Amino acid sequence: MLRRYALSNVSIEPSSALDVKRTPRLRSDRPVVSMQSLRAPTLALGVSEGAKRRAVAGTRLARPVSLRHRHRRGALIRDNAFVADADQAQRWIDAWKARLNAPRVVGVGSAGVDYLASIAAFPKPDQKLRTDAFETQGGGNCGNALTAVARLGLRPSILTKLSDDGAGKAILDELRDDGVDTAHVVIEPGKSSPFTYIIVDREGSTRTCIHTPGPEFAPKEMPAAAIDRLLDGASLCYFDGRLTEVAIEVAKVAKARGVPVLVEGERLRDNLPTLLAMGDYVCTSANYPQDSNPDAENFEDAMVAMASKLTDAKAIVTTLGSRGAVCLRRVDAKESKEVKTESLADVIARLEKDASSVVMPPSFGFVPIPAWPTVSGPVTLTDAGDDAMKALGPVEVTFAPAVKLQKSAVVDTTGAGDSFIGSMCYGVATGMELKDAMRLGAYVAARKCGALGARPGLPDMTEVPATVFQGKDEPKVNKTTSKPPATRKAKAPREMSDLDKEFADGTRKSVVPGLSKWMLKLGRRYQ
Repeated sequence: MLRRYALSNVSIEPSSALDVKRTPRLRSDRPVVSMQSLRAPTLALGVSEGAKRRAVAGTRLARPVSLRHRHRRGALIRDNAFVADADQAQRWIDAWKARLNAPRVVGVGSAGVDYLASIAAFPKPDQKLRTDAFETQGGGNCGNALTAVARLGLRPSILTKLSDDGAGKAILDELRDDGVDTAHVVIEPGKSSPFTYIIVDREGSTRTCIHTPGPEFAPKEMPAAAIDRLLDGASLCYFDGRLTEVAIEVAKVAKARGVPVLVEGERLRDNLPTLLAMGDYVCTSANYPQDSNPDAENFEDAMVAMASKLTDAKAIVTTLGSRGAVCLRRVDAKESKEVKTESLADVIARLEKDASSVVMPPSFGFVPIPAWPTVSGPVTLTDAGDDAMKALGPVEVTFAPAVKLQKSAVVDTTGAGDSFIGSMCYGVATGMELKDAMRLGAYVAARKCGALGARPGLPDMTEVPATVFQGKDEPKVNKTTSKPPATRKAKAPREMSDLDKEFADGTRKSVVPGLSKWMLKLGRRYQ
């Protein structure tokens, strides 16, 4: 298929090296820039053809723009062409270059295929309905979260197990197109890759999932050498709570190497408590604290009881649905000048009230800017009794409110939690403060809810407002766990050609004023 990317008034056509079988029809009113001279930086990386195209047109142009993705683009899309101004193109190129040395996030967990059917209302038994929309796309907690990480500009790698069927190949292709490294995926021939039927109820704003797991993943399939290769240069290791036997072995090595570990607790699973106990950071769903502590009377009691048992965890984050998320971060009692004694219920109520009183500036997009998270001083929490209070110690409670969306703007909530956790992975890997990472997660989750499925609504780094990143213009690599970026030798300045001189002195001009120097700069950069 012909893939044409147009940047402002420059039309970039695929070269013969990209194996395009038919000759493209060029627009006569646009100067043509060949991709041949722009491919050099990516050849040494051994990346896919989609990644090579992203070097020119940004991180999201790995494949032609489909009809279902058109609503997510901020510029004019016509005949699989993306039209943007020169400044936007330059931002994409700079973001792609920055990603080469960005922190690496390793994810261990599920990836599959989602079959999504959107209906007006959930069906009654023996009822026949027609779908309003139907989508087939990649899914799985780990796959979704790492896709969010990739679109935010980091370098994720996934460890999962699939089969060699058509679904497995489609899963890998979609992950690669989004910039997720799949070199460590284990393939077992002759089996069925995981898939999920998802019923999206528009009236109740709910989704119902029916999951079929893939082939079993045994620890013997990941020898020590393979785990070492997986964790090489990692700034964070994320576990979605599935494939727990293999996950525990990987977590042991990550802890021994000093790689931070983030574990997700969505629902009760075999061996999950063991994996959670190894987490430096723990993120759970709203139901998990009470599911894992059935004797607790309410959510606050259950969360304090759960946190008191996770002695290795620096912070425990629990999502609260449309309300937002709450975080308990352990603080050093010696450094705390004044520690109050309160119940978690009272602290959350006060912080939530303070967050709602903050007036945010108006937003010009369909997703408002999230409100600022509110943070308490050091407190000891009394909800789960004296033993739990002593085991947990003083903590700092953070409440991050969710983005308030109109009901008409919510298309589907599938994968909202995955997008939040992906943002938390970004924050931990880049050194953001937890409250800022939670605020980023609120925005990314809200953007995701504007499209059907877990991935089409996920934003790129260039689509996230700078204020949401809280001044973190460039990702900061965790120096204790990652290799330093390779230094590139400076090239000796080359002599200007006759064509360069004509552009420089104004003798030769392009069709569009001011475009000549930009084309010259772009051409020189990738020679």
